[in-house]
Amino acid sequence: MAKVAPLVVSVEEVAREPYNLVLCYPRLEKDSLNARIRQLCELGVTHLVFQGRLKLNGLSVLGKGVAGMVAVGILGGRKVALKIRRLDSRRDSLATEARMLQAANAVGVGPEYIGGGPDILAMELVDGERLPLWLTGLRGRGRKSRVKATVRTLLEQCHRLDAAGIDHGELSRAHKNVLVTKDDCPCILDFESASSSRRPSNLTSLTQYLFLGGSLTRKVTRVLGPVDRDELLRCLRLYKKGEAETAFHSTLKLLKL
Repeated sequence: MAKVAPLVVSVEEVAREPYNLVLCYPRLEKDSLNARIRQLCELGVTHLVFQGRLKLNGLSVLGKGVAGMVAVGILGGRKVALKIRRLDSRRDSLATEARMLQAANAVGVGPEYIGGGPDILAMELVDGERLPLWLTGLRGRGRKSRVKATVRTLLEQCHRLDAAGIDHGELSRAHKNVLVTKDDCPCILDFESASSSRRPSNLTSLTQYLFLGGSLTRKVTRVLGPVDRDELLRCLRLYKKGEAETAFHSTLKLLKL
């Protein structure tokens, strides 16, 4: 079956139904709609592209969460990801998320920040699969080495976030917040709950998710082999106590990464 081309709509057309609900979910408010169209224009977004696995009012989008929608836009001739704040979000602005994403970018983590306003956040569009789907889809020779390399890269990213004082806040549910590209490069997404005012626990959260009873643990250990749980917990406790650099390398060695 031939693929259906995604629907592309100019920013001017987005004010019309049914497209306007994507900008003003879950209810249409004229002032908010106009403000968000202005923000898109100020960012340089020329079109919205309705693609993705989720449906909203019959339109395809990339994501729908409690704080915002994620859709595809065209900016400077390339596709970008647009996070659009929901009208019923408990957050009155995306400014904090934008700052956290920029801070993560400074240590080489997350999709590239492009720009933003109070209700729209533009960032790099990451073409990849969510972590569980990527892992399940691996076949043939080289699977173990690919998983080892990807997991190591993920843990290194977490360690850099920890060192920078940024707590992502959602990596105990990494199946929702990590994409892996076709060349096995992992990308941590969604810094909505991130904070620099609480103690970071990125490495410990992700390690526990992957190796100590998270929803993906069985699949990961089936590929990489069993883990000495007591020794891993000891490493993570040392990491939390402040011996981060030593404990991090001990963790990688224990996991044979």
